[in-house]
Amino acid sequence: MILTKPNYDFFRNPVEARDLIIQALEIQPFEQSNVWDGEKDGRMVKIMPVNRIATKADLEELKANLPYKTYEKRKEENPSQPVEKITIVCMGHEPDLAASFQKELSDYKLDIEIVDILRDKSELELKREAEAEVVREGGKLVIRAFYPMNLLQKLSLQKEYVEDWRQLVESIMIDWNYDGVVMQPAVTDIPDKKSLVLGVYDIPDDAGTIKVKITDLLSESLEVEV
Repeated sequence: MILTKPNYDFFRNPVEARDLIIQALEIQPFEQSNVWDGEKDGRMVKIMPVNRIATKADLEELKANLPYKTYEKRKEENPSQPVEKITIVCMGHEPDLAASFQKELSDYKLDIEIVDILRDKSELELKREAEAEVVREGGKLVIRAFYPMNLLQKLSLQKEYVEDWRQLVESIMIDWNYDGVVMQPAVTDIPDKKSLVLGVYDIPDDAGTIKVKITDLLSESLEVEV
């Protein structure tokens, strides 16, 4: 498993990406708006598609939905002040994006700020839920993969490499007959500093609903029912 800096694949789910960015940048979200994603420090925030660099074409929808009647009123009342303070959030962008946006809206004075996560917020920690692939194979419980997203991101920023997902695990606990209320582990796999968790476990004949709790090196846990 080779880790790189935060990349576009990190944001395959656009809805999740928007929520993660809003949380990480402490943006006050707008739930019902076809123009802005939220507001921060008096600035209207627009999050561009984050699976590629932002281009001038990406701004067309925003331009089409801007409240121009409101801008006209603000312009008349305070001609020397910006009619809007705008923050555009992206992961990479064309170099003249802000200037081009202002030029095409030259009738109005705008305060435009570009926040490029890759450049300006490279140390930003985006909290994500962990993921794991846990399956029954014959009479064994097999943990095929474990992705503790917050830990992986920290390692990525530090440019560290991981060869085996088990290197990321502090402990694994397994309840072979989970009652849906209280987890009662029958297996507690806590390796010493020189070894790793097993990742493969024999399933008892009387096993019912299996619940697995995987705790990573940040002491963040993921619970999975199998």
